[in-house]
Amino acid sequence: MKYLGLEISKLRAEMGMSQKELAKDICTQSTISRIEAGEVYPAIDTLLKIALKLQVPVEYFIEMLFHKNVLESEKIIKDIEFHLKEHNYKRVISIINENKVDKDNIWLNFYLEHILTTAHFKLNMITPDECISRLQSILNFSNQTTIQFRFLHIKINSTIANVYGEIGEIQKCLYYYNKILKEHIHKNYNDYKIYETLITVLFNKCKTLYDIQDYDAALDTANQGIQKSKESSFMFLNGQFLYYKGQCLEKTDAPLAEIKEVYQQALFFFEFQDLPFYIQAIKQNKKQFLL
Repeated sequence: MKYLGLEISKLRAEMGMSQKELAKDICTQSTISRIEAGEVYPAIDTLLKIALKLQVPVEYFIEMLFHKNVLESEKIIKDIEFHLKEHNYKRVISIINENKVDKDNIWLNFYLEHILTTAHFKLNMITPDECISRLQSILNFSNQTTIQFRFLHIKINSTIANVYGEIGEIQKCLYYYNKILKEHIHKNYNDYKIYETLITVLFNKCKTLYDIQDYDAALDTANQGIQKSKESSFMFLNGQFLYYKGQCLEKTDAPLAEIKEVYQQALFFFEFQDLPFYIQAIKQNKKQFLL
């Protein structure tokens, strides 16, 4: 009960939801308070409604009633994701190998298999075809409710798209990007974390389209990325979107004043986010537009 209550409280807080808001149309606020304090078990229908409101599969909560290591696994995930951002794939593999995971913790095993497969590919330990085959197997043979928890299915499809892009199979790459965006980009999610993934997909699609010289489509995607960044307040790629927008405007002979304004905006975001690599790149490569 303690672990279940802590997780419900954490997910509710992450969504910016009060106990009163979570309790609405489900039960009383005092009941939610007692559940989160680990004082009572929720009835199964109550647990189902809580799961729906918090956008997680009810199986996740049921699993927590039997496996105390669910919250501890969060430490593994945070450690892995830190090293992924540093592209330290050898350390990622070590973390996975060092931690024994209960085979009954199904979602975590899917997550780790996705990460391990990606790391093996990045280190040239498996071929692109092997990587894609393993990732597709996770999607095809997993419980659909479980694989959708924390939008893991979107992240796996995005990885497949990235692999196709790296080996030059552009149409397959774009197919997966478009599939993700068509299904999810226009939906309103309470879990804001999904927007970080969707904005990254938009940026990868923009870059891919620019690389194949489809400048009009790349420009549309850059604008979509800028707009979605504003809507979701995830501005971490806004400078990069603006940089590619400027390059597309150059290629399509847009007015000089418009190009200058876009590059100046891009530089502002790079400086605000303290990104020296991008600051140097734009000042060297686009200095004629920054005067």
